[in-house]
Amino acid sequence: MQLRCTYCQTMFSISQDEMLAGLEHMEEHKQAYYDAHCPKCRRANRVERARMERFFPDWKKTLKTMAKESAQAGTETEKPAATAPKKASTTDKQPPAGVKKK
Repeated sequence: MQLRCTYCQTMFSISQDEMLAGLEHMEEHKQAYYDAHCPKCRRANRVERARMERFFPDWKKTLKTMAKESAQAGTETEKPAATAPKKASTTDKQPPAGVKKK
C-alpha cells in the first residue's frame, strides 16, 4: 500500500506483512488507526483501519493459515531433534597431533 507522509510529503509503502501485523495489533487492542512511520522523517502517519482492510480484505484468513503453518513447522523441527542419535562423548577422542597429554 502506497502512502504519502503528511509531514515531509515523501511517498513510501507498507508491505503486506507489515499490514497484517498492524491489523492484528489493532484487532487485539481495539484501535481504529495504525501508525505507519515515514522512512525519511521517522514521524508516525496514521492510517485508518478501514483503509488497510480495503487493501487486505482477507487478512483474518491469512493470519489463521500463517498460524497453522508455523505450528506445523514447529512440530516438524521438534521431531528430528528427538530422534537424532546421541553423539560420542569427548573423552573417546584422541588429542590433536603434536599435543601432549598431561
